Amino acid sequence: MAIVQNPITGRTRKMFGTAVFSKQFGMNTMRTKPAGVKNPKTIGQSTQRTKFSTVVALIRQVTPLINSVYTGVLKKMSPFNKIVSINVKNAFAGDPPVLDHTKIILCDFDGSSVSNVTLTAQPNQVMDVAWDPNTVNADELATLITLILINCSTNKVILFPDVGLRSAGSVQINVPAEWVGAQTALHVLTVDYSQPYADGPKGVIKFKAGVDAASVVQ
Repeated sequence: MAIVQNPITGRTRKMFGTAVFSKQFGMNTMRTKPAGVKNPKTIGQSTQRTKFSTVVALIRQVTPLINSVYTGVLKKMSPFNKIVSINVKNAFAGDPPVLDHTKIILCDFDGSSVSNVTLTAQPNQVMDVAWDPNTVNADELATLITLILINCSTNKVILFPDVGLRSAGSVQINVPAEWVGAQTALHVLTVDYSQPYADGPKGVIKFKAGVDAASVVQ
């Protein structure tokens, strides 16, 4: 905005082309007319916005964990932006598109992870988690694993950090009563000592179990 002495407009508000003349605080002023803002609402654009907002709401809940895995690795974009982009593109199915929790990716690293994971609901909101350690590396066997449990109905997340030793092969976790009846999806964070990143062992997060009848909270 500029202060002007404008003999054409005097004390009135006028607009000439893209210039708007007015009086503010006792002074003649001039500002440019705001550019027209377009907000297209085609079906495709609305669908894309819905997908984006759904993924952002989910990933925000695990951002600190994702940041810790990607520490010192990415140079041109944030871990949050990377993971949001991957899931907006790949984690939806159907028409209209619905989030497919078997396709959610919280980390695109490959590496040492547990195998044969099962997620089984028990009464009173107890969930049994079992796995094969899938390693003979002593350092990896001695590490603690973190579980990320997602409510497939609400997309709410509960983190269970350092819930048990990788060598233990099983653990029980409890979820809130309001989750009863909801199908769940389980991602597991493990450590890979064969691939150091950022001066430490690499963290690997993978979808491992759930999104089935056994994972419905009781």
